Amino acid sequence: MGPGGLRVTAVRLDGAHQVWARYTGVRGQSAYLVTRDGAFVGYYRTVEELAEVVDLADLRTP
Repeated sequence: MGPGGLRVTAVRLDGAHQVWARYTGVRGQSAYLVTRDGAFVGYYRTVEELAEVVDLADLRTP
């Protein structure tokens, strides 16, 4: 969990996650799903991509 209701979850890209991730241009077996207060923010393939939009130091275990 992060500030302002930010949540990062590692997800397997199958089913609905696969459809939505592909729609946003993310392909692969897994990705990081980012939401804020339950609303979709994006899928990110790597920690490096994630770090471009999320300050990783602000994340805490729920």
